[in-house]
Amino acid sequence: MPETMTSAGWWSQIRRRARERDVERLVWSSRTRQATLAAYLGARARGWVPALLPEFLKALLGAALGFWLLAVALAYFFEARPLYTYAVLAIVFSLQATYYKRQLASNPDFRVRRCHCPGARKDSTEHVLKSAASTIFGIPNSTLAAALYGVLLVLLYGGYARAALLVSALAVLVSGYLAYVMIARVKGLCSTCVNVAALNCLILWQLLPVVRMG
Repeated sequence: MPETMTSAGWWSQIRRRARERDVERLVWSSRTRQATLAAYLGARARGWVPALLPEFLKALLGAALGFWLLAVALAYFFEARPLYTYAVLAIVFSLQATYYKRQLASNPDFRVRRCHCPGARKDSTEHVLKSAASTIFGIPNSTLAAALYGVLLVLLYGGYARAALLVSALAVLVSGYLAYVMIARVKGLCSTCVNVAALNCLILWQLLPVVRMG
Protein backbone atom coordinates (compact mmCIF):
# COMPACT_ATOMS: atom_id res chain seq x y z
CA MET A 1 0.00 0.00 0.00
CA PRO A 2 2.71 2.57 0.82
CA GLU A 3 4.45 1.67 -2.46
CA THR A 4 1.21 2.36 -4.39
CA MET A 5 0.78 5.75 -2.71
CA THR A 6 4.42 6.62 -3.42
CA SER A 7 4.00 5.72 -7.08
CA ALA A 8 0.81 7.77 -7.37
CA GLY A 9 2.50 10.76 -5.72
CA TRP A 10 5.45 10.43 -8.08
CA TRP A 11 3.25 10.45 -11.18
CA SER A 12 1.29 13.40 -9.78
CA GLN A 13 4.52 15.39 -9.41
CA ILE A 14 5.54 14.52 -12.97
CA ARG A 15 2.20 15.67 -14.37
CA ARG A 16 2.33 18.86 -12.31
CA ARG A 17 5.84 19.69 -13.53
CA ALA A 18 4.79 18.97 -17.10
CA ARG A 19 1.87 21.36 -16.74
CA GLU A 20 4.17 24.00 -15.23
CA ARG A 21 6.56 23.64 -18.16
CA ASP A 22 3.65 23.98 -20.60
CA VAL A 23 2.53 27.15 -18.82
CA GLU A 24 6.09 28.53 -18.87
CA ARG A 25 6.34 27.83 -22.61
CA LEU A 26 3.03 29.58 -23.23
CA VAL A 27 4.09 32.61 -21.17
CA TRP A 28 7.45 32.76 -22.90
CA SER A 29 5.82 32.44 -26.30
CA SER A 30 3.33 35.17 -25.42
CA ARG A 31 6.09 37.50 -24.23
CA THR A 32 8.11 36.80 -27.35
CA ARG A 33 5.14 37.66 -29.54
CA GLN A 34 4.51 40.82 -27.55
CA ALA A 35 8.15 41.88 -27.84
CA THR A 36 8.13 41.18 -31.57
CA LEU A 37 4.91 43.14 -32.03
CA ALA A 38 6.25 46.04 -29.96
CA ALA A 39 9.45 46.13 -32.01
CA TYR A 40 7.46 46.05 -35.24
CA LEU A 41 5.11 48.84 -34.13
CA GLY A 42 8.05 50.89 -32.89
CA ALA A 43 9.77 50.57 -36.26
CA ARG A 44 6.57 51.51 -38.06
CA ALA A 45 6.02 54.49 -35.76
CA ARG A 46 9.54 55.74 -36.43
CA GLY A 47 8.76 55.50 -40.12
CA TRP A 48 5.53 57.48 -39.73
CA VAL A 49 6.90 60.22 -37.45
CA PRO A 50 9.19 62.74 -39.21
CA ALA A 51 12.72 62.68 -37.84
CA LEU A 52 12.66 66.42 -37.13
CA LEU A 53 9.40 66.36 -35.16
CA PRO A 54 11.01 65.92 -31.69
CA GLU A 55 13.47 68.74 -32.43
CA PHE A 56 10.64 70.95 -33.67
CA LEU A 57 8.53 70.33 -30.57
CA LYS A 58 11.49 71.03 -28.31
CA ALA A 59 12.21 74.31 -30.13
CA LEU A 60 8.51 75.24 -30.08
CA LEU A 61 8.19 74.68 -26.32
CA GLY A 62 11.44 76.53 -25.64
CA ALA A 63 10.34 79.52 -27.72
CA ALA A 64 6.88 79.59 -26.10
CA LEU A 65 8.41 79.52 -22.63
CA GLY A 66 10.85 82.29 -23.49
CA PHE A 67 8.13 84.54 -24.93
CA TRP A 68 5.86 83.85 -21.98
CA LEU A 69 8.58 84.89 -19.52
CA LEU A 70 9.25 88.03 -21.57
CA ALA A 71 5.54 88.92 -21.58
CA VAL A 72 5.31 88.37 -17.83
CA ALA A 73 8.30 90.66 -17.26
CA LEU A 74 6.90 93.40 -19.52
CA ALA A 75 3.52 93.14 -17.81
CA TYR A 76 5.15 93.44 -14.39
CA PHE A 77 7.46 96.37 -15.12
CA PHE A 78 5.53 98.28 -17.81
CA GLU A 79 1.98 96.93 -17.44
CA ALA A 80 2.06 95.72 -21.06
CA ARG A 81 -0.73 93.31 -21.91
CA PRO A 82 0.75 89.92 -22.90
CA LEU A 83 -1.72 89.61 -25.80
CA TYR A 84 -0.39 92.78 -27.42
CA THR A 85 3.18 91.74 -26.66
CA TYR A 86 2.73 88.45 -28.49
CA ALA A 87 1.02 90.11 -31.46
CA VAL A 88 3.75 92.74 -31.85
CA LEU A 89 6.48 90.10 -31.58
CA ALA A 90 4.69 88.02 -34.24
CA ILE A 91 4.78 91.03 -36.59
CA VAL A 92 8.46 91.60 -35.84
CA PHE A 93 9.44 87.98 -36.58
CA SER A 94 7.26 87.88 -39.69
CA LEU A 95 8.95 91.01 -41.04
CA GLN A 96 12.32 89.53 -40.12
CA ALA A 97 11.53 86.39 -42.14
CA THR A 98 10.43 88.59 -45.07
CA TYR A 99 13.71 90.49 -44.90
CA TYR A 100 15.71 87.26 -44.81
CA LYS A 101 13.83 85.87 -47.79
CA ARG A 102 14.41 88.96 -49.90
CA GLN A 103 18.09 89.05 -48.99
CA LEU A 104 18.50 85.37 -49.85
CA ALA A 105 16.82 85.95 -53.21
CA SER A 106 18.91 88.99 -54.14
CA ASN A 107 22.25 88.35 -52.46
CA PRO A 108 23.84 84.89 -52.95
CA ASP A 109 26.41 85.65 -50.23
CA PHE A 110 23.83 86.48 -47.58
CA ARG A 111 23.75 84.19 -44.54
CA VAL A 112 21.15 84.17 -41.79
CA ARG A 113 22.74 84.76 -38.40
CA ARG A 114 22.29 81.76 -36.12
CA CYS A 115 20.72 82.23 -32.71
CA HIS A 116 21.42 80.30 -29.50
CA CYS A 117 17.79 79.34 -29.01
CA PRO A 118 16.52 75.73 -28.60
CA GLY A 119 16.85 73.77 -31.83
CA ALA A 120 19.47 76.13 -33.30
CA ARG A 121 21.94 73.32 -33.89
CA LYS A 122 19.56 72.02 -36.57
CA ASP A 123 18.53 75.45 -37.82
CA SER A 124 18.01 75.42 -41.59
CA THR A 125 16.37 78.83 -41.95
CA GLU A 126 18.03 79.56 -45.28
CA HIS A 127 16.97 76.21 -46.75
CA VAL A 128 13.38 76.66 -45.57
CA LEU A 129 13.03 80.27 -46.77
CA LYS A 130 14.44 79.37 -50.18
CA SER A 131 11.93 76.55 -50.65
CA ALA A 132 8.80 76.88 -52.80
CA ALA A 133 6.67 76.24 -49.71
CA SER A 134 7.68 79.64 -48.26
CA THR A 135 5.48 81.52 -50.75
CA ILE A 136 1.83 81.54 -51.81
CA PHE A 137 1.18 82.82 -55.33
CA GLY A 138 4.59 84.44 -55.28
CA ILE A 139 3.95 86.28 -52.00
CA PRO A 140 6.10 85.27 -49.01
CA ASN A 141 4.13 83.56 -46.27
CA SER A 142 5.80 85.87 -43.77
CA THR A 143 4.46 88.97 -45.55
CA LEU A 144 0.92 87.61 -45.39
CA ALA A 145 1.48 86.71 -41.74
CA ALA A 146 2.58 90.27 -40.89
CA ALA A 147 -0.59 91.61 -42.50
CA LEU A 148 -2.66 89.07 -40.59
CA TYR A 149 -1.18 90.14 -37.25
CA GLY A 150 -1.81 93.77 -38.19
CA VAL A 151 -5.49 92.91 -38.67
CA LEU A 152 -5.41 91.06 -35.36
CA LEU A 153 -4.10 94.12 -33.53
CA VAL A 154 -6.80 96.30 -35.10
CA LEU A 155 -9.48 93.84 -33.99
CA LEU A 156 -8.06 93.70 -30.48
CA TYR A 157 -7.87 97.48 -30.21
CA GLY A 158 -11.44 97.77 -31.46
CA GLY A 159 -12.70 95.27 -28.91
CA TYR A 160 -13.68 92.59 -31.43
CA ALA A 161 -12.46 89.67 -29.34
CA ARG A 162 -14.47 86.97 -31.14
CA ALA A 163 -13.27 88.06 -34.55
CA ALA A 164 -9.71 88.19 -33.21
CA LEU A 165 -10.17 84.65 -31.90
CA LEU A 166 -11.16 83.43 -35.37
CA VAL A 167 -8.11 85.14 -36.89
CA SER A 168 -5.89 83.61 -34.21
CA ALA A 169 -7.34 80.13 -34.74
CA LEU A 170 -6.73 80.50 -38.48
CA ALA A 171 -3.13 81.52 -37.79
CA VAL A 172 -2.60 78.43 -35.61
CA LEU A 173 -4.05 76.12 -38.27
CA VAL A 174 -1.93 77.66 -41.02
CA SER A 175 1.24 77.56 -38.90
CA GLY A 176 0.49 73.93 -38.05
CA TYR A 177 0.24 73.04 -41.73
CA LEU A 178 3.38 74.99 -42.58
CA ALA A 179 5.19 73.27 -39.71
CA TYR A 180 4.21 69.90 -41.19
CA VAL A 181 5.51 70.98 -44.60
CA MET A 182 8.71 72.27 -43.03
CA ILE A 183 9.61 69.13 -41.08
CA ALA A 184 8.13 66.45 -43.38
CA ARG A 185 8.71 67.80 -46.89
CA VAL A 186 11.34 70.53 -46.77
CA LYS A 187 13.11 68.60 -43.99
CA GLY A 188 14.58 71.61 -42.26
CA LEU A 189 13.86 73.85 -39.28
CA CYS A 190 13.49 77.62 -39.52
CA SER A 191 13.98 79.18 -36.09
CA THR A 192 12.07 82.33 -37.09
CA CYS A 193 9.15 80.20 -38.31
CA VAL A 194 9.19 78.24 -35.05
CA ASN A 195 9.07 81.50 -33.10
CA VAL A 196 6.02 82.65 -35.07
CA ALA A 197 4.30 79.29 -34.50
CA ALA A 198 4.95 79.57 -30.75
CA LEU A 199 3.54 83.10 -30.71
CA ASN A 200 0.43 81.91 -32.55
CA CYS A 201 -0.21 79.35 -29.82
CA LEU A 202 0.33 81.94 -27.09
CA ILE A 203 -2.01 84.44 -28.75
CA LEU A 204 -4.77 81.83 -29.02
CA TRP A 205 -4.15 80.79 -25.41
CA GLN A 206 -4.54 84.42 -24.30
CA LEU A 207 -7.68 85.01 -26.36
CA LEU A 208 -9.67 82.02 -25.15
CA PRO A 209 -10.39 83.37 -21.63
CA VAL A 210 -11.06 86.85 -23.03
CA VAL A 211 -13.81 85.51 -25.29
CA ARG A 212 -15.29 83.43 -22.44
CA MET A 213 -15.50 86.49 -20.20
CA GLY A 214 -16.98 88.55 -23.01
